[in-house]
Formats: sequence, structure tokens, C-alpha cells
Amino acid sequence: MQTNSVKTLALVVGLFFFTSNLSGSFLPIYFKEAGLSTSEIAEVLLFTFILIGLLPIILLRKIKNFEKTVCFGIFSTMLFYVVLIYFTNPVILGLAYGLGIATFWPSFNLLQFRLSESRNRARTVSLFSSIIPSLAGIVGPAVGGFIIENFGFTKLFAAAVILYLITFVLSTRIKFKPEVRKFSIPKTKTLTMFLMTFIILGFCESHWFAYPSFVHGISGTVLYMGIVLASSAVLISVATFFVNWLSDVKKSRVSFAIVGTMLNVLWYFLLSFVSTSNEIVALSLLSGLASAFSISWFAHYGDSFEREHYASILVIMEVGLMVGRIMNLAPTHIFLSGNDFAGYFRLLGVSLFFMIPFYLAFRRKGQT
Repeated sequence: MQTNSVKTLALVVGLFFFTSNLSGSFLPIYFKEAGLSTSEIAEVLLFTFILIGLLPIILLRKIKNFEKTVCFGIFSTMLFYVVLIYFTNPVILGLAYGLGIATFWPSFNLLQFRLSESRNRARTVSLFSSIIPSLAGIVGPAVGGFIIENFGFTKLFAAAVILYLITFVLSTRIKFKPEVRKFSIPKTKTLTMFLMTFIILGFCESHWFAYPSFVHGISGTVLYMGIVLASSAVLISVATFFVNWLSDVKKSRVSFAIVGTMLNVLWYFLLSFVSTSNEIVALSLLSGLASAFSISWFAHYGDSFEREHYASILVIMEVGLMVGRIMNLAPTHIFLSGNDFAGYFRLLGVSLFFMIPFYLAFRRKGQT
């Protein structure tokens, strides 16, 4: 990958995540204001997750230049915001939402793997997947909350369409490499073990619906919610790069992943007792540390396979996450329909403990 392409990718990623942070956390709030029930929002997410998990496999089989789908991912994300302005049907929303994510993230993750070597992979991954999004998250939610409060969701979505269009034009300047291999599954038990961990991680995600709804309920208004999320992003971005730099230096990816999981467990349990926005901001430092340590697991995933398998293992990862996310829709409906956020967060905290046996197995494997 040429240096100019790296710089262009950084610019594209920064603009993309800024635009996403303008509105992404507010989507559950918009869905509710548009009249969707909890079960209908779960239906939106069901179709979203199915597309995220299955479409990348089809694309990898059919498209020679899989990396280039990142451009279409940005364009289709722009189309999703057009759909948001005119449609409220859960199936249409879910398919449009899933199309953007399914075409952007696998190819974007592939670019991260190919841009980095094992000696600096955690730092590269943290830069593109955590630091830049976190920095964008400092400004984006506050600006988005202000626009929604004063001009409404439609104006925000229109602004997002324009920004995504600019991002798409910039992304076409990246020099992409053709895929050496199309979809090919590495014949190793290691991949199966990784797949199981991604199912658990997918099940334990709360940012799609529960956490934004919880923060909005505590904050009271969309504007204050944006300020709370922006304040949290400041604390999250502080810890991320240092932790992942240390992961590269110490070569302790699995150990760092264990620490990240335990911090996430603690965050979920403490979150179940939160009653003020100040407590959410204070706990965000814990959440940021958890995310920073947890990224080491993604870096370890890249270290465990040859480069020609990167595209395949990344779409397989999406399948695992899809399964876990779909499984999560049941407790989402059960707990959130009764407004029982505390019970929901505690369930996710307990579920994360099932990651530990896999981590220990990988650590023993690395020591033999």
C-alpha cells in the first residue's frame, strides 16, 4: 500500500466516523420517535445482522478487488440515510442499514491488516478502529445532538448524506490491491476457536440499541445525550493508543485481551447501578480501557493466519458476530420491553466470562 493511500485512508476514515458519530448513537432514539416498537427495532437489527454476516462471503466469492468494496460501503451508507428520510418500514431499514455495514467493515478491516505488520499491528488497528473513531466521537455526538435538538432528525440525515458523498469521492483515490485468493477457509482448529469467541463477543454488544437508549433515558434530552457521549469519548481516546502500543511492545496480545474482558465485565456490572449522566461519563474511562485492551484480540487474530487468508477470516469473523448478535435480540426484547436495563447489562457481563477459557487455551498454545 502506497504512503499516499495510507494518508487518504486516514482522511476517509476520519470523515466517515465523524459523520457516523453525528447520528449513529441517536438512531435508536429516531426509530422510537418514528413510531417503531422495541420488537420492530429488533426486526430492523435482525435484517441488518443477517446482511452483515452473509453478504461479505458472497462478495468475496464474486469480486476480484474485495478491498474496493469499502468505497461502495461508504456510498451505500449514504443511501441508508436517504432511506431514513423517506421510509420507516423495519425490513427496508434493516436491509439498507446492513448493506452499508456489510460492504464497508470487512474491506476496511482487510485494509488495516494489510497495512500493518505483526510488530505494530495493534497500534495500526487501534489508530483506524479506535483512536480516529474516538476522536470523531468527541465532536460528532455533541454536534449531532445540537442539530437534532434545534433542526430535527431530517436535517441531520441530509447533512450526513452530503458528508458521506464527499467521503466516497475521496475513497476512490485509494490504490487497492486485487485479491490473491477468494473465499478459502484455513483448515485449522484455531479458526473454530476464534469463531466461538466472536459469537460470544457479538452476543455481548450493547451499542446497537440498549446502551444508546439507556444513555438517552439518563440524560433526558438528545442534546445532553450528545454532550455525555462526547465527554465519554475524550476519556476513551486517552487510553487507547498507549495500551495498544504496549501490546505491540510486550507481545502479550492474549493477556491484554483477558484484561479487556475483565474490565468489560466490571463495566457492565457497574453500569447496572448507574442513575446519573456523571456516572456514565466516569465509567467511560473504564469502558475505554476495556476497549483498548480488547482490540489486542483482533490484532492476535491477524497474527494467527497468513496474509492470503486475511479476507476470508475477516468475513468468517462477521459470520460469528452475526450469530451472536442475532442471539442477543431475544434478551434485548425481553429486558428492554420491561425497561430492565440493569438485568440486561448484568446478563452481558456474565456472558463475557465464557471468553476466558478460550483465552487461556490460546495462551497455553502460545507457550508450547
